[in-house]
Amino acid sequence: MMMCLISLSTMGRPASSSKMVLLAALLLPHVVWAFVAPPPTCGDGCSSCRSRLLSRLQWTVSDYLNTLHVITDDTVFDTKQVNTNNFSGDDDDNNDDIIKPMSWGGGNRISKNMYHVALPKALLQELRTYANDMGITDFYRGLIIDGPSYNPGQEKSVTFQQQNWMVHRPKSHWKSNMHWLSPADETAHDDYLTILSSGGFDQVLDSIGAYFNLDSLSAYHLSFIGVSQCERGFIHTDVNDSGVMAFNLIIPLMLVEGEGPELEILSDDETTTRYYQYEYNVASMIGDGALHATASCDYMSKGEMRLCATVYVGDITATNVRNLLMSLTQAYPPVGNAKHLLDRAGDHWSKTDISKRLPVPMMKN
Repeated sequence: MMMCLISLSTMGRPASSSKMVLLAALLLPHVVWAFVAPPPTCGDGCSSCRSRLLSRLQWTVSDYLNTLHVITDDTVFDTKQVNTNNFSGDDDDNNDDIIKPMSWGGGNRISKNMYHVALPKALLQELRTYANDMGITDFYRGLIIDGPSYNPGQEKSVTFQQQNWMVHRPKSHWKSNMHWLSPADETAHDDYLTILSSGGFDQVLDSIGAYFNLDSLSAYHLSFIGVSQCERGFIHTDVNDSGVMAFNLIIPLMLVEGEGPELEILSDDETTTRYYQYEYNVASMIGDGALHATASCDYMSKGEMRLCATVYVGDITATNVRNLLMSLTQAYPPVGNAKHLLDRAGDHWSKTDISKRLPVPMMKN
């Protein structure tokens, strides 16, 4: 059990013997908590319940990382690395110009699986319009500006335009009023996909597939995230052990002018933090084991909030599907259901089949 914990906590990175011993000692209380107060299960030991238990353990490991001493400085992020003006979506687009590794101080990369990606400019307007028309923007204003917010750890089913969604506020150790909102079933998920299609997200999938030399891609987990106050960021990962085949793209929709960087990034060796400022028409793309957090912020005095869309994309295979399931936090896709994801593998992009695209919106009468 202890060797398993050490493997999980280092998340695939080498660690010194002394660090591993210290890690084991500090992690023990978190492990006891994880199993003394497990998440609800059906009692039959099904794969969905086992996945929830493993996810609980993963988050307690992440909680440990937040207790580490981290060296910080004001090294400036290398800007103008992606040129959104050159994104045409044509076959001759240079994917190396559309996708760039995040770096600081003249090319210094501290997290090997952190990238930023130029987006089609139509995508921002499509997602904003969708959030407004569905009532999602006003819903967030009510939650995190006007209040009251949900209690930490609370989740609830909600309906937008006769579609089923689930809203979830992370537990109190996140130290923020961030809420996640995701489609709760396939109908709502597929409707969200049509908005991505209208905004040109197929072009983004083309670029990701080519840049990483993948076989296929699916946009398998979608959400909106909103926040107006964060006391201290909670270091965590979004994707682990996918084989560098899955990523979470954070797409800014509403930013607060004049505020500091929104994303805190912890180095792969867990010694240094850097900060990244969001910008419109550019996504932050987070891959395997990339440690990050919401940077401290307080927009309450301005009566404003930050709103982003998130899109998990991946080349889903029998080898990585279990690890992808462990990263899911919402109701859809179904927790622990590997067959569901595998059945939808490659639905939205394929190296060899140009017919694999995002679903297009249905024509309205």
